[in-house]
Amino acid sequence: MIKFVMGPVVVLLAGLLSLYMVGVYNNNRDMEPQEQVALTESYERSIAWLQSNRQKVLANNNPMLWWMLGESQQLNGDPRLKELVNAYFNQHQRVRRGVWGPLFGVSGNPYLDEYNVQGLPYYNQHFIYALNCAQGIAQGVPLVAQQNQSGFCLQSSYVYRPACITHQLMGINFLHQQACGFLPEIDEVTATLQNYIVRQLTWDIRVVDVYLQRILMLLITGAEAHIKSIWIQRMLGQQQADGGWGDFQSLIALPDGRSLGFSSRIISIGKEKSSLHASAQGIYILSHLISRNASG
Repeated sequence: MIKFVMGPVVVLLAGLLSLYMVGVYNNNRDMEPQEQVALTESYERSIAWLQSNRQKVLANNNPMLWWMLGESQQLNGDPRLKELVNAYFNQHQRVRRGVWGPLFGVSGNPYLDEYNVQGLPYYNQHFIYALNCAQGIAQGVPLVAQQNQSGFCLQSSYVYRPACITHQLMGINFLHQQACGFLPEIDEVTATLQNYIVRQLTWDIRVVDVYLQRILMLLITGAEAHIKSIWIQRMLGQQQADGGWGDFQSLIALPDGRSLGFSSRIISIGKEKSSLHASAQGIYILSHLISRNASG
């Protein structure tokens, strides 16, 4: 009886493993870098998505996403992005006066402490600590100080969080940009986290939100040489018909209009739908690549 049951299970597992290895190959095969025209066309489609969803986009008060759009505008000088970012500031005037001010060129407040980050996700606490060089936050919230260690995301509580390492590297990069001086071995920690992300991009074949986030973090932390052209091509291929990106990659269509596919939860049932979270990252990536190519 056991042999009768195990036989089909072994065949199924072998088939799934074979499909996965084909996916890994396709995710890492060699290809020429993308032409500037392809990057520009993708960028224009993404801006069209922002404009078509203007009111919904402006209602999203996630400072990190607006920092990405602002940084994109600084890279490419796009007046459409500048107008949209200014409209966001007009609608959310307090954002530059609070703990997120350093994202937008405002001087940080090094006297912030744990009370200023209560209730926020662990990675946002780390971002605010780094942006403001607020040592008091790390002193009052041990989890913040732990995120300065390269092995933080390897703990059992965080190893299954797909964006843990990218979030951690973002915080470390803010420490570097703000020249806080809290982490003497910052170059070594940065390099270790970059290597972790390269491995993730190599073996995690899901082109969902975190896939874009991993590419972005390699770009903005000086590890662009590690980015494979196929990863950019797969990102472009997952751009939605409306010009945005989302957190679901359809694999098998189901009768009810939904699909079985990849998501941040590995496998789930859903629909492909653009979001500002993924699209802001896509726009930032494209702005980097286009401006790099333009400068030679």
